[in-house]
Amino acid sequence: MELSNIEKLLEKYFEGETTISEEKELKVYFTSETVPSHLQKYQYLFKYFSEESTVSARRDLKLTAHNKKSYAWVGMAASIALIVGLFMARTGPSEPVDTFEDPEIALQETKKILNMVSQYMNEGKEGLVYLKEFENTKNKFLK
Repeated sequence: MELSNIEKLLEKYFEGETTISEEKELKVYFTSETVPSHLQKYQYLFKYFSEESTVSARRDLKLTAHNKKSYAWVGMAASIALIVGLFMARTGPSEPVDTFEDPEIALQETKKILNMVSQYMNEGKEGLVYLKEFENTKNKFLK
């Protein structure tokens, strides 16, 4: 077989466009002893395929069907757990825990928490100065 024909068949083979007969031709060619040196890397590939095609299983495999009743019990158990979980979630505390009897103490606590939130907001706002400067510089370049 011509070397150019083999190279074209190899290209078709790696593109996945060869027929079964063309693949057999390649297999016969590369399992022979006379293969050019630049194509010997493919010889190992085709020899491997021909050796592996003769491998067979050493023992019979037995496939057993799973019992569907066991899966039914799992589904029932999951649904029961879900229902119990929903009922347990509804029986939580009915009145809020963080309430104050005295309105003055509630006002002081609210001011303290709002002051803390304000401090965190101001700390986060310090980095925005650089963002505004970046925005101004970007606008100069775009104009």
